[in-house]
Amino acid sequence: MRKGNANDISDVRAVSDRATTSYIAKENLDDITATHLRNLTDAAVDAFANGVESVGYSVYVATRDDVFVGYVIATHDAPEICWILVDPNEQGSGVAKALMIAALDALMEYGARGNVQLSVPVTNERAMAFYRKFGFMVTGPVKDQQLPMIEMQRAA
Repeated sequence: MRKGNANDISDVRAVSDRATTSYIAKENLDDITATHLRNLTDAAVDAFANGVESVGYSVYVATRDDVFVGYVIATHDAPEICWILVDPNEQGSGVAKALMIAALDALMEYGARGNVQLSVPVTNERAMAFYRKFGFMVTGPVKDQQLPMIEMQRAA
């Protein structure tokens, strides 16, 4: 585990693409939803690039044997886990847990106040179960999203 930097951007894109492709295939999503998910890769790359350049974010990457396997981006001011993605081949190996712990610890270290929130696609039951293990609870739908999403929050 280490802090992310601008040199990681190509790896962020690659892992995001693999995770999205795997999720689309597993969930057998319609073409419109699949296209929207693929477009989210660009948003993730942009968020990573902005995050590594800003003091208002914590950005961590996970590697295994010097191979990039996942990342997390958290904002400090309005505490949020913006992105957490793990290579599909590494899911279930503890990488996401390590990333989540790093992000939550960073939010505490930077004095983030208030509940920590995140958004997750309504169809991603596996992710919701993972977030519940960290004390996140569903608080309602996220409005105005092309992809149906729900918000989850955890007490600070």
